[in-house]
Formats: sequence, C-alpha cells, structure tokens
Amino acid sequence: MPEWNAAVFVIDDDASVRDSVKTLLKSVGIRADVFGSTEEFLKTKRPEIPSCLILDVKLPGVGGLEFQGQMERAGIRLPIVFITAHGDVPMTLRALKAGAVEFLAKPFQKDELLAAIHKALERDRARRDEQAEFRALQSQVEKFASREREVNFDISLLNRMASRLSAADPLHEVLNEVVEFVSEVVPCDSCFLYLLENDELVLRATRNSHPEAINRLKMKMGQGITGWVAEHREPVAVAQGAYEDPRFQMFNELPEDRFEAFVSVPLVSGGRLVGVINLQNRAVHEYTQRELSLVATIGFLVGAEVDRARLESENLLLSDKLETRKLVERAKGILQRELKLAEEEAFLALQRESRQRRKSMKEIAEAILLSDELRRRVK
Repeated sequence: MPEWNAAVFVIDDDASVRDSVKTLLKSVGIRADVFGSTEEFLKTKRPEIPSCLILDVKLPGVGGLEFQGQMERAGIRLPIVFITAHGDVPMTLRALKAGAVEFLAKPFQKDELLAAIHKALERDRARRDEQAEFRALQSQVEKFASREREVNFDISLLNRMASRLSAADPLHEVLNEVVEFVSEVVPCDSCFLYLLENDELVLRATRNSHPEAINRLKMKMGQGITGWVAEHREPVAVAQGAYEDPRFQMFNELPEDRFEAFVSVPLVSGGRLVGVINLQNRAVHEYTQRELSLVATIGFLVGAEVDRARLESENLLLSDKLETRKLVERAKGILQRELKLAEEEAFLALQRESRQRRKSMKEIAEAILLSDELRRRVK
C-alpha cells in the first residue's frame, strides 16, 4: 500500500545503493531523501510526517552506530533500519539494544527491506499519535488543575516520575518505582501493577499489600475489572462497593481483601497493551477528576518506559544466551580433544556435570576453560 504521507531518509556513501533504494521506494509510493553522509542529513529540514532512517554502518566521518547514539542524545526519535556489508552478532545486538528496528546484511532482498521500512514507519506513526494524545491529555490535566485551584496540581510531579524511571535500569526497578510514585501522588491503601505476558496478566509489583503474590497472581484477559480494563483499554473508577461490581474478581489467595473504591488504568505503548495499574481503597473514596486524570496520564507515560525496560531485559537475556552458547561450544571442543569424546558425548558430559554439581552450563563451561588455560600455562 502506498505511503503517500511518509518519508524515508537514506544515508549511504555508495551512490548505487542510494539510487536503488530510492527507486524501490518510489515504485511503492514512498518519498525517499538520500544523503552521502550524516552531516548532509543533519543540514536538511525534515517534514513532520511519519519517517524512518535507513542507515549504513560504515560511513565517512561519523559511522552509523555512533550516529545512532548522537541522535538519541539530540532527541531525534527516528526509527532506524541498519544496512551493512560488514555486520556481526555483537554489532547487531548493540544496534537492536539501542532501539534499531532491523539490521540487514547487504545484499538484502527488496521485500525484506520494504517489510523493515513499513515496520519502522508504523512505529514512528504510533509515536507521533501518542505525542499528540499526550499533548491533548496534558492540556486537559492543566485545565482541570486551574479549575480546581484547591488541588494545586503541579506538573513537576510527572517530571519527577520520568526522572525516577529513567534512573531505574532493570525492569523490576522500573515497576517498583511506578507503584511507589502512584501511591505517593494518589491516596490509596494499595497499588498493584500487572504486566501482559502470553495473554495473561501477571502481578509484577505491589505497594502495601501482598508482596508474596508477586509473579504468582495471574488472570486472563477479560477476567475481573483488571481483565476488563486490559481487554477494552479503558480506565475504570468505582467509588463505592467495588467488591460488588459484577466484573470484580475475588482471588482465593487474597481472601481478606475487601475494597470499597477501585481505580484501574491500562498501560499502553505504541498502541499495544503493556499492562494495568490498580489502586484500591478500603473506605469509600470519591476520586476527583484531578486524581483520575493524573493516574491516566501516569499510565500513558509509564507504558512506553515499562516496555523499554522489558525489551532491555530481553536483549540482555539474549546476549547472555549467545555468550553461554559460545562458552559451551569451546568447552565441548576441549572435552572432545582431551577425553576423545564424540560431540554428543561431550555435550552430555557437560549436562551431567551441571546437574550433579547444581551449577549452570555456563559455570561448568567456564570452569573447563579456566582449567584448560591453567594447564597450558604450566606446560
């Protein structure tokens, strides 16, 4: 489908690559601006429409990976599709970890490039839509604040929240910061944060209630008020008799909980559901419009941050798996050489040691490599 209201910027020092990509995009109705260097690109004014950047890794002057970092620091939020003839696994991981949409090796297929471009344009379109929604929501919040002078709502609260989240790197720290902050700015007896994982909502953080239920309490989409909010992506506020609401789900694990007031807000990032935040009060509580708007704004803001932290954790896990695989392969080679074992026998030996010693395959492999290195030094 033609993307008449979109732009793609191509930075590559190879004129033939620039021309072929521009011709390809023109054939499917996408505007393409081409540049031979990052310096040329920065001198050009970019239109305020969904856009993305096709960026070569090897460039004269500032290289692609370095330029990705410069863009991040300069606040240029263009999704990037990397192309290179000299890629490797560490380089790919570095680019994807920093937010790249795709990393393609030259020569690439036309369909492969177009698929990556459409994915990048959709991501930028969603970001721009979220920014527009946030500006409208922020305007509404400020309107309520000025109308309710006694509340003295201060937008610096949101800035403080953003600052706290940006300083919390691991996913569990981000989630804990979210529930701590929400509990501080909106009066409640408890706060729960659920993440969507494989079509289930899993409790990942809580404040003031049932820490033992973290990672254990789960519900399906559509189950209870929380599941209803996740399914419809709409907030729900009940001031009185929340436990009597037909959508309310009582859990056997929490038999003593009886809440009168309840607020549930979806966390959304890029149009996708990330999770749900719940605030609960044991006494009747008439939530003010200011409180509801504030919680809705927080839910909107933290969705992208939670999604980023989760992606960061997944990338680190992937990197660790790749590193473990390399170590195991090297350890297998040593066992094959020293004990005259077949490849499968060497792998089974590693597994057996891992089970017997109750250590990970990575730890066993590292021990074998260390032993081999020491033996070589002695010789």
